[in-house]
Amino acid sequence: MRILFSTWSAPSHLHPMVPLAWACRAAGHEVLVAVPPAGAGAVAAAGLTPVPVGEVPPLPAPSVTNGPNSPGSEPGWPINWPLRTAALGSGQRRVLAKLVARQVGIAEGMLPGLLPFARRWRPELVVSDASTYAGGVTADVLGVPLAHHQWGGPAVLQLEHGGPHGAPLPDYRRLCDRYGADPTRTPDVWIDPCPPSLRMPSTVRRLSVRHLPYHGAGEPDLTAFTAPAPGAGNGSGTPRALVAWEPDAPPAGPLLATTRALAADGVATVLALTAGQRAALPDPPPGVQLIPFSELHLWLPACSLIIHQGNGATGMSAAASGVPQLIVPPRPEQLLTASRLAAVGAARHLSQAAASLNAHGHTPLTDTARAMLDAPAGTFRAAARRLQDEIHTLPTPAASVPALQALPTNS
Repeated sequence: MRILFSTWSAPSHLHPMVPLAWACRAAGHEVLVAVPPAGAGAVAAAGLTPVPVGEVPPLPAPSVTNGPNSPGSEPGWPINWPLRTAALGSGQRRVLAKLVARQVGIAEGMLPGLLPFARRWRPELVVSDASTYAGGVTADVLGVPLAHHQWGGPAVLQLEHGGPHGAPLPDYRRLCDRYGADPTRTPDVWIDPCPPSLRMPSTVRRLSVRHLPYHGAGEPDLTAFTAPAPGAGNGSGTPRALVAWEPDAPPAGPLLATTRALAADGVATVLALTAGQRAALPDPPPGVQLIPFSELHLWLPACSLIIHQGNGATGMSAAASGVPQLIVPPRPEQLLTASRLAAVGAARHLSQAAASLNAHGHTPLTDTARAMLDAPAGTFRAAARRLQDEIHTLPTPAASVPALQALPTNS
């Protein structure tokens, strides 16, 4: 079987898909991964074959939207906003429309290369990142099954359709009309690594798959690993905190201030940085251990706490490792991850405004981190371990492959 994976963003949206792509290969299927040229290196580093397609122009970063007031005069985003899109304010709906327009622009850059290649190679299944509209258009034009791969978030967003049971947004409809695709078509199945206790309700068909942490290839210095901290499990030593930003975010603000403060307090602190983030931080905080972001999944089991921005893959890797989380989400979709983790007791989250630095350079984020590190083992750690146990009961990627093979070819 020829299976075409597709994503617009490597590494962020690629990495959650990699274990399933490996499983498909191991099951004897032909697997290719279509990405914009800038993502080809990350695909190859994962041991997969990239198909560079199109040229995606520079696009504006998504808006930061979850402060005390979102764009416009509306109050902050409700934690269950995907289930209440009709109740959102006009400014919040504009934010979501801009997100869709951004993804449509990416698809417009990918499709001129992706569709001609797909017509030649004739995949029998398209597995597309859920926000990569080019994959859905390609599957519909070719008349083959489509599986959307979630990246760890708790909600099936369907923003291009205006939310659950909505109608296609004008930008998305124009994209589909341009290539003769059906804008109302939805995936045959949603591959979902988010454990059921975190998921928001949805009527779509979900294929549960276990999240296997992977954040990139590299050559880790295994001599740098030490025994887990007491809060991290059964080792000895001081608690260890790991700090990570979104892969494309600047290493600054409250997370950096908290990193400095924890290290000054004697907490073993690890900072996971991409190459770009490392270059943007020429003077790292003293006493902080720097690691490549690609080693995040290797360090998590030896940590007592991770502080991050709500990236779906990062949140799922921490959950799969049984590590409590402290999250400062900059966007509404990351707020979903943070709020659902907090609801099961495995995390706390602060808004951008609540975590802001004061005139003295202090942030309440530091106080919250200290409180979580000092909390009894039966609180956040116990909840994180329960979530880890739930994740380990989900089918492995290898066990999920037969369900993909069985998707009807006349979808």
